[in-house]
Amino acid sequence: MRNLRAVLTAPIIALGLTACALSPQVIEVKPTPKVDSQNIGNNTPVAVSATDQRSDSAFGTRGGIYGDTSLIRPADDIPQVLISAVKKGLQAQGFNAYNPTDNASGLDIRLKELSYVPESGSIVNRVEVKAVIEAAAINAAGDKYVGTYSTGNTYEQPVTPSAKRNEEMINEVLSRGLTKMFADPNLTRFLTGNGAGNSTSNVGDDEDINATVVIPPINQ
Repeated sequence: MRNLRAVLTAPIIALGLTACALSPQVIEVKPTPKVDSQNIGNNTPVAVSATDQRSDSAFGTRGGIYGDTSLIRPADDIPQVLISAVKKGLQAQGFNAYNPTDNASGLDIRLKELSYVPESGSIVNRVEVKAVIEAAAINAAGDKYVGTYSTGNTYEQPVTPSAKRNEEMINEVLSRGLTKMFADPNLTRFLTGNGAGNSTSNVGDDEDINATVVIPPINQ
């Protein structure tokens, strides 16, 4: 009887350890911001650059009993991903982002935060994802404009998210931050030469940052 009990108990313990121990993940960063195609840029040249100013390359941990090692990391060069997405968006707005001239305005995209924070505990069904993007523009005269765009979501789901689901959530939040940047009329005016002078702005509200998205059961 004792041996039978041991045989029956072992799989249960193993199953519990499997459920609690989450492996690291590497995800593809591919933001798709929503940009209205319109010729507001009038072919104005813009030189795009980008920097990843986060303190750690990982977005965060998946949680679980080995949270220090179950990290989520990007598979891509983050600055190059941002440059590609922003050039494409500016081109859709009518700017010349692919062949800027020497006197073009500069636009530096700075990723200040792209974080993934799971709920505490061994079983993770709730995560918070947040992005903070800073756009620093400078024209040939030396005038500067800096805009900060913050967004985020709290996601609740019936199972611990897979790599695919985490990729979707992180890209969704990053895309929304970039969408806010493209929708900033002050930045657009500055890049077209109609907003001289130094100025700053912050785009992001508490309702948006604290929005909760409840995910129905899906095949992971």
